Amino acid sequence: MKWICAMLLAVCAIARADIPEGWSTDVSASAFKGKPGLLFFTASWCGPCKMMARTTLTDAKVKQAIAPINHVAIDIDQHPELAATYNVEAVPTFIILTSDGVEVERTTGYEPAADFMAWLNGSVAEAQKIAEQRDAAKVVLKAADDLLAATGSGSLSEAAGKLYPLCDFRDASIVKAAEDRLRAIAEREPAALLDGLNDAELATRIRVANVLEGKLGVEVDPWSDEGTREKEIEGIRERK
Repeated sequence: MKWICAMLLAVCAIARADIPEGWSTDVSASAFKGKPGLLFFTASWCGPCKMMARTTLTDAKVKQAIAPINHVAIDIDQHPELAATYNVEAVPTFIILTSDGVEVERTTGYEPAADFMAWLNGSVAEAQKIAEQRDAAKVVLKAADDLLAATGSGSLSEAAGKLYPLCDFRDASIVKAAEDRLRAIAEREPAALLDGLNDAELATRIRVANVLEGKLGVEVDPWSDEGTREKEIEGIRERK
């Protein structure tokens, strides 16, 4: 019985993917948040994965570049649920995440160190940019909340104007937060959102149209031309 267990352990060990030295295999939620992250999806049977693990990922400059960020190696055979969550269909796949776990960029297939470094540097810079934009968005949300709490004339329209640019934000949590506040405005003063139906950004027009349809039961086509939308908006004002 002991030798059977030993053989099973040996087989399991052989079946594991090559993990570069210094890479974490911790797939708990905390491993994906707190600072930008680099996910390495790999497999024991993947030749290019092994080559990346033994060459590119052991390159001194690559190791130095990934040292300040979370870098987690994920064997897709051991963690198929994560492969499904991140829509990984081939290995090796590398994904850069923001500190909040939002995907920024991905690349698939073997890359030599120089090419990988170029992708990595650009992706990490983009992750940092998104994080800065997210922080700025939170300031805007706070300002909108202050206006929602105010009683002055026009405060709801002003709050809506601050929220519109967030409707096309890359971080889904920020978009949801903005939409929740637009719904709160619609509950109190639907007319305060009418200007949003003519916003320059389609994403804003879509979300405002959905909010007003839910509140008033009226439909405005956010894809229509500006003149058509203006007529529809005037029709809503007249009904009010």
